[in-house]
Amino acid sequence: MNALDHIKTCPLFGGLNNEEMKAIADVATVRDAYKGHIFFMDGDPAVGLYVLFEGKVRIYKSNPEGKEYTIHIINPNRFFAEAAIFEGDHYPANCIALEDSIVGYFPKDDFIDLISRHPRISLKIIASLSRFLREYNIMVEELALKEVSARLARYILVKAKGHTLKTIIIDISKTELAKKLGTISETLSRNLKKFKDSGIISVNNQEITIHDFDYLEKIAAGEKI
Repeated sequence: MNALDHIKTCPLFGGLNNEEMKAIADVATVRDAYKGHIFFMDGDPAVGLYVLFEGKVRIYKSNPEGKEYTIHIINPNRFFAEAAIFEGDHYPANCIALEDSIVGYFPKDDFIDLISRHPRISLKIIASLSRFLREYNIMVEELALKEVSARLARYILVKAKGHTLKTIIIDISKTELAKKLGTISETLSRNLKKFKDSGIISVNNQEITIHDFDYLEKIAAGEKI
């Protein structure tokens, strides 16, 4: 598909008219990114932003010792790297494709000119930034105040939100989940085992079946197992 076809089928742009969609497509380049592709590194010049059409992307920070922390996992139909376009001249984190992906790339200057001519498009960016800020604030609070068990419990509950079934799919590796929760794989495994031994959940590969929502909510709130 070309850029316009992707944009027309992307729910992110569902509230825009045909003229606005065509204007977006005119400045977009559709790119394939294989698993492991690095989109940008912390400190690189912020030359553009992206929309993820297919696949999965990870935004993360790393320290000089090589320890990594996942800031955000980007799923399809979301902007990423948008903050760098409006705040500062450099990307504030690293970005890698977790699986084969398709993205729309928008050069910074062209995109800023686009939203000056089509202000409604900027509302989509504002909504995306607002969601990210809420999620980031929750993440910082949990890292500072909550133990790994509470972070894991909340992650499972969030994944289950809106589902009628008790079984959820963890669609990232255990290593990536550990990084997202600000811990290591061994600690994550120990907490999953505690949850299983307490009868709260059962685990089958990437499937987690929740048996006790109430107990899980108490753990997410800080109660010890």
